[in-house]
Amino acid sequence: MEPERKSNQKVTLLQSIEEEMQLLWEQEKIGERDALAQGDKKYFTCFPYPYMNGKLHLGHTFSLSKCEFMARFKNLKGYHAIFPFAFHCTGMPIKACADKLAREIEMYGNPPVFPTDEVEVETSNEVSDEIIIKDKSKGKKSKAAAKTGAVKWQWDILKSLGVEDKEIPKFADAKYWLSYFPPLAVQDLKRMGIFVSNKEYIYLISVC
Repeated sequence: MEPERKSNQKVTLLQSIEEEMQLLWEQEKIGERDALAQGDKKYFTCFPYPYMNGKLHLGHTFSLSKCEFMARFKNLKGYHAIFPFAFHCTGMPIKACADKLAREIEMYGNPPVFPTDEVEVETSNEVSDEIIIKDKSKGKKSKAAAKTGAVKWQWDILKSLGVEDKEIPKFADAKYWLSYFPPLAVQDLKRMGIFVSNKEYIYLISVC
């Protein structure tokens, strides 16, 4: 059991500084750059665009911090540092998940009442572009299965991401995934203080 914190004063102070600086960065458009500007020393960094079938996680933050550090460091050194960002909203995995959810609702109701028997995680040729984890001791396991662990139903997977029951049926439409998760990602990236302008976020989200 963790000891009870005596005071939140330090945490509150740090959060207030964080909010103040992030507001300043947004107002001053610190991350906004003209990629076609001439005459400046340029530095370009890019991050593999996260796939929008869920929220960003600590792994994204860990990897993003490397690009974030270099973009800001080069900017301080006088470089025209460019760090574009977007979200991966293409391919069949989202469509496969939406179809799976629609089948669950059709078979088990809304909200669904699932059978208690053990059920294997559904696989499909539609998600053949998922990464396969090869391990001789464990066989082959899809990236989707590895993420979900013991959760087997698409409805439960969405619940585990914090989606409320009344909203889950909307995810039976694949397009809804693309209107739900990208804004949450933008919100988290802003909290991180990423060196990317709002203009770039909005423009690149539409690339699906």
